Amino acid sequence: MAEQYTKNRIYECAMHLAEKRPLNKITVKDIISECKITRSTFYYHFHDIYDVFTSFVDSKMDELLQKADSDAEVAVFDFMELAAGYKKVWMNLYNCIGYDRLSQFASDKLERLILMSISKEYDLDTIPEQDLEIICAFYEEAVFGIFVRWLIGGRFDSTEDLKYSLGRIRILFEGQVDLLIKNSLSK
Repeated sequence: MAEQYTKNRIYECAMHLAEKRPLNKITVKDIISECKITRSTFYYHFHDIYDVFTSFVDSKMDELLQKADSDAEVAVFDFMELAAGYKKVWMNLYNCIGYDRLSQFASDKLERLILMSISKEYDLDTIPEQDLEIICAFYEEAVFGIFVRWLIGGRFDSTEDLKYSLGRIRILFEGQVDLLIKNSLSK
């Protein structure tokens, strides 16, 4: 319990710092000073600042998957709504690592989220591998594309705009993953 409290405190401090400046400008010293912990405590839990960020995203994804109850769309769009709450952090990460690396990071996370969501209802071994790749790629590109447009100011000016658009996408695409998988299995 204390161990999870410490990790959560490190997440909170790191995200607070990442709202103010790029991740490559945040040091372990900054985090331990903000959290009031020792360096060894930090390194007991994490390797570096990027590990904190990755672990934070993974823990939030796990929470969303537990809540999603086999609905891939719910999990994916809940993840995007969660991400919207950390726009400054994502923008600083984008500025630090660039589009390609952020895209790869997001794609890896979204693919994991989609596959884990699908596996709650379907046996992944029964779905042709190429079909799963296409389904994941479609959702990764669509969701990441909307997110990047919002992040760099192309289409969405505010968090509310992004949340509204994600809400509309939820309505428009409701049941599509199930339909795609059923089509895959029936052909």
